[in-house]
Amino acid sequence: MFFRNKTFWIGALGSAAFLAVFVTLFVDFETIGEVLVDANYAYIAPSLVFYFIAVWFRSERWKFLLRPLIGTPQKSIYSVVVVGYMANNLIPVRIGEVVRSYYLSLREKCSAPAAFGTVAVERATDVLALLFFLAAAGLLGTVGMERAVGDISSDIPGGAAVLALVALLPFVGVLTVILLILLASSDTVLNWIDRMMFMFGTGLRKRLLSIAERLLEGLTVVSSPLDLAKVFAWSIPVWASEAVMYYLIAIGFDLRPVFDSHIEFIAAILVFTSAANLAGVLPSTAGSWGPFDFFGAAALVALGVGQEVAAAYALTVHVTLWLPPTIVGVVILVMDGNSLSGLMKGAKESDQPIAGKSSPK
Repeated sequence: MFFRNKTFWIGALGSAAFLAVFVTLFVDFETIGEVLVDANYAYIAPSLVFYFIAVWFRSERWKFLLRPLIGTPQKSIYSVVVVGYMANNLIPVRIGEVVRSYYLSLREKCSAPAAFGTVAVERATDVLALLFFLAAAGLLGTVGMERAVGDISSDIPGGAAVLALVALLPFVGVLTVILLILLASSDTVLNWIDRMMFMFGTGLRKRLLSIAERLLEGLTVVSSPLDLAKVFAWSIPVWASEAVMYYLIAIGFDLRPVFDSHIEFIAAILVFTSAANLAGVLPSTAGSWGPFDFFGAAALVALGVGQEVAAAYALTVHVTLWLPPTIVGVVILVMDGNSLSGLMKGAKESDQPIAGKSSPK
């Protein structure tokens, strides 16, 4: 299914390009091997505690968004979120978000496309929270903060303007839809969508409009600036917990002495958190391999960390983010009597838009 999808190949090429640049710029295999051998991995276990705390905050945020759709959940939302991240780690083009929405629809009385709309709102506020962390790092007085942003953006065609556009695009897109619906009503927006699909046959247009209507239902669970502020407030502890995870692993790599003060060290971790995770909006394979590692390492190098240390640290963080949640997600699915292939098949056969399913772009 994936190999015939051009989106998959765009992601694969994106990952290959970023990994190639990452290896070329930052990796000396002999030196990075020494760094990995010398690192203290005792900090991995406590760092995972904070990762799963971050997942708890994610699940609470999602419950807040889902309230207009399902009220009080009948089953654990936490396990659904873990399964979604496991799927994202294993399936390309972020189909894990689709799997998570479909899995929720099996457990709760909720339309899968509507649930997918709430996930889009999540992603938009994630971008805002990461940009907030980037600003906080600047306020904390990170040495070389401006240089770090400049160095990272210089590696992208178009520079800082393109980097900012790509980072803000998810938020701007979701916010635009919400504002349109608030100002013009969902019926008006659906009429606009209907007119834009004039080239499709009547049957296909009705089906696509039905999906769009349910997606809009999920997108508009945030119906006021106050609601958006609340979702943003939930996003701060999500990323703060994950930043603590990165902080602990950084101690194991002895990154603290690189910086003049502990405040600068914390600020550098916030820069890494923002840069590595904002890179997730760029084309890549499952798990964001390539962009995460390149931009995370590039941020640290720009702030004065040695290239091999930055590369080894970024890879270790990425493996720690990838492996345990994937294992836990598989265990949850098995215990629940489901399988990833079964969820993918069900999502494909449902009305939910899924990457890899033949549909007009």
